[in-house]
Amino acid sequence: MISEEMLVFASLAASCECPVLLSGETGAGKTFLAREIHQRSVRAGRPFIRVNCATIPDTLFEREMFGHVRGAFTDAREAGTGFFEAADTGTLFLDEIGEIPVTLQCKLLSVLEEGTFRKLGSPREVRVDVRIIAATNRDLSEMVQQKLFRQDFYYRLSVLQYRVPPLRERNSEIREIVQHLLRRHSSPEPPEISPDALRLLSDYPWPGNIRELENALSAAVIFAAGLPIRLEHLPPDIRARRRSGVTHGAAASAVREAPRYSAPDDSKQEMHEILEAVRAAGGNKTAAARRLGMARSTLWAKLKAYQFLENSFAADTPPEGWSRTV
Repeated sequence: MISEEMLVFASLAASCECPVLLSGETGAGKTFLAREIHQRSVRAGRPFIRVNCATIPDTLFEREMFGHVRGAFTDAREAGTGFFEAADTGTLFLDEIGEIPVTLQCKLLSVLEEGTFRKLGSPREVRVDVRIIAATNRDLSEMVQQKLFRQDFYYRLSVLQYRVPPLRERNSEIREIVQHLLRRHSSPEPPEISPDALRLLSDYPWPGNIRELENALSAAVIFAAGLPIRLEHLPPDIRARRRSGVTHGAAASAVREAPRYSAPDDSKQEMHEILEAVRAAGGNKTAAARRLGMARSTLWAKLKAYQFLENSFAADTPPEGWSRTV
């Protein structure tokens, strides 16, 4: 569920205490990356508190974030602990930070700068030691220009920034992500998945990102009932994409082109396997090479010879053993 690039960033972010801002589409894995940063930091083992800022009503914001003392409002018969106090010595993950109204952002900014806050109804300052990781699916820099997000709050949050790529940009990682999700949601052993089903999952653009993939696999596990997951176990929307013949990425359409030369008999099977692997990987040559168990440079050389990438040899001099078809 996490790429090498994301792991490198997680290690970098974990080595310091400055705020981190994660951006990316909904369901792309921002929460997963935030947890990874926390687990790699010196705060691992301490609280990791996730707060969905979009779900907190404006009128309850201070109470939820900072807590309250007894008698602070009509029904406050007991003191209450806020998210900042609950996350003390650990990490506070502020998800959907872009949904907080400008009028309330200054209250969070003060805590980030001073490390202190006052509970609702109390004059006493409370000091906390909290690491802040924030996430958003919105363009905060654009919101700053539109006066919808405080500039000073943005700069305070974005000391370290990282854009979590959507799943459609991580086509080569689908196999590993699928296996990870199946292990997490199946017991005692994850089910196998057929090559056709895995190929379809790799071709699908996943507008809902990892969250959509996770839901699709959960349903497939139920329908498979302990047997290997096949095409018919996948959700209808995903199967419909296969029936429509739509594939993912411009590179995928390019490899549908038939070669200008036919291979000798002993090369045709290899040519077919390579073509299928490139199609299954959505045109991603690195992923196709991994599927085939060969070096990427070898795959490129063979694709060049098969005339899938470019016209690299003269029309009158095809590779040895090949015959001209056009």
